[in-house]
This record gives sequence, structure tokens and C-alpha cells, in this order.
Amino acid sequence: MKLTISRQIDAPLDTVWDIIGPNYTSAGDWASSVYISGARPGAPKVADAPAAGRVCETSLGPFTETIETYDSRNHMVSYSATGAKMPGFMKGLRNTWHLTPSGNGTKASMTLRANIAFPMNFLMGWMMKVQFKKALSETIDDLKVYAETGRPSRRKVKVDASKEAMAARQSMA
Repeated sequence: MKLTISRQIDAPLDTVWDIIGPNYTSAGDWASSVYISGARPGAPKVADAPAAGRVCETSLGPFTETIETYDSRNHMVSYSATGAKMPGFMKGLRNTWHLTPSGNGTKASMTLRANIAFPMNFLMGWMMKVQFKKALSETIDDLKVYAETGRPSRRKVKVDASKEAMAARQSMA
């Protein structure tokens, strides 16, 4: 399954890139689906990457991400993700951010590739696509607010006040 979501962000390309590229490990500062995030231990497998990846506590449990592609010249970062609660039929999950100049701002695109094993790809693929689309839309909207204002979105502020987010931050501290 492949799904791409794009948004126009009224912020300079370098501002948006700084958030998703050099500050990749800080997604917990702005993404409402991420309670807290930090650098994944180990050496980066990709030249110039800011870290090997990141570890995140999310609304779907803990995830470990590995940066697979990092291209600062073309403003692209791609990472694979594994989660403790990912079902066995989910054989792979990869997300790619790509930024391009657009007018006075930036076009941000996220492309999710999910490898779902047969027969679940047919039985549950449509439902998973709806859920992924909602999650990607919320994440890219959170990025838009953060890049344009320097502050987290209302949704992120609300999530951060939840008991689940507070507990996740305490467990990773």
C-alpha cells in the first residue's frame, strides 16, 4: 500500500527542513501522534544523517525508526519503522518526507509505504488505508502549524496534557 499526503506550508524551505531533517529526533515536540521522541542509539547507516533514527512513544505504543535515506541537498528523509504492537501481517513500514520550494513557502509531502501480507492486505487494507490517511494528515497539519508559528498545534497541546502522554514522558525520562 502506498499513500501520499501533501500540504503547502507558509514557511521557508530551510525552516521546514530544519524540523524534519537536522531535528528529526525531535518529532515529539510537534507531532501529536508522538508523545516523546529521542535519538535511537547506534551509528547512522546513512551519511550526514543526524542520528541512526529515533525512538518514539506514540498513541500506538513504542516505535523504533531507522533512517534509510537522508538527502539534505534535495530535502528528503526516509525511515523504516517497527513497533512493539505492530501486527505480524505488517511486514514493513516506511515513510518518506520530501520538501520542495513552492511560491514563498514549501510544499511538504509524506509518502507512506506499508507492506501488508496476504490475505490481510485484501481483508483489512482498505481500513488500514483510511487510518493511515488520517494519521498522515494530522501529522503534516501539525508540521504546518509548527513551521509557520514555532508552536505546537492545538491538537498536540491537548495530547501532551493527556495521562498517556505524561506517563510516556516519565517512562522515557
